[in-house]
Amino acid sequence: MSNTSTSPAPEPRTDTENDRRAITRRTALTGAIGLGVATAVAGNAEAQESAAGGELAGKTAFVTGAARGIGRACAEALADGGANVVLFDVARQLPEVPYPLATAADLAEAKAAVESKGVKCIAVQGDVRDFGAQRAAVDRAVRELGGLDLVVANAGITQVGPLESFGEDALSLVTDINFKGVMKTIQAATPILRDRKSGRIVVMSSVTGRSGSANFPVYSATKWAVIGIAKSTALALGPHNVTCNAVCPTLVRTGLLDNEYILSNIVPGQTLTFEQFNEGAKGRHVLPVGLYEPSRIGDCVRFLCGPHAALISGDVFDVGAGINAQFPA
Repeated sequence: MSNTSTSPAPEPRTDTENDRRAITRRTALTGAIGLGVATAVAGNAEAQESAAGGELAGKTAFVTGAARGIGRACAEALADGGANVVLFDVARQLPEVPYPLATAADLAEAKAAVESKGVKCIAVQGDVRDFGAQRAAVDRAVRELGGLDLVVANAGITQVGPLESFGEDALSLVTDINFKGVMKTIQAATPILRDRKSGRIVVMSSVTGRSGSANFPVYSATKWAVIGIAKSTALALGPHNVTCNAVCPTLVRTGLLDNEYILSNIVPGQTLTFEQFNEGAKGRHVLPVGLYEPSRIGDCVRFLCGPHAALISGDVFDVGAGINAQFPA
């Protein structure tokens, strides 16, 4: 006889017990999924609540050159403040421009980023040289978003080379976009802002618009010119409670500078790596930074569009990492 005892076999579970256990598992799983969805919804709701309660809530911004870089950073900063945004960008390659421009995919990505802040956003593919396209875009802002309050004239391009290397076509290209494009942005928006008797305009200049540049002479000239536009606009629209200021970035990490064309031409006879370019930027800046992120410019633009800048107009703001300390007062 074996000494091993045999335990009685367990009784099979009833259908009721099996159903109860299955329901318990489903409830737990559903609860976990529900918690995840609730967390995501709560996060989105929090972003929307934050934007809705921002200092720019209820306002609408029009930003040119907005698909990437400084323009996108400005659009996102204004959205963080609660503003709805119209993004305007050529979003295609212009054959005369020797480095990659923003794409339609970049514009779509910028739109999604702005909308993630909990505000409304319209993306318009257009050329700042086309006054009609800009006017149609600001009219759309009024029609679909309820008005126009904030304007950021940011679109621009650059070309590198000594002054004598610029033929008529190159001169026209840079001035038509950087100078005339800014003028057309302001011209398109002015009737709306003037009639509303309220508004903010920010023009994107450059530290090369406060000094000079042997390698970027035409770009520099256009950036000097738009400071003149900003000051003239401040005088013209001030009586209508519209401010206009200029912002002057220094070396910012954007597609305008971080590309093979710039790295191959910024120092005659040399092709730099990005790391070498960045070290050169550190050497030029007074503060210990190289090329910095475009969000720094967005922060400045948000301030100029906000309530604390209500009495600032006709001014020029250098975001120059201290390089502006070398400029005349």
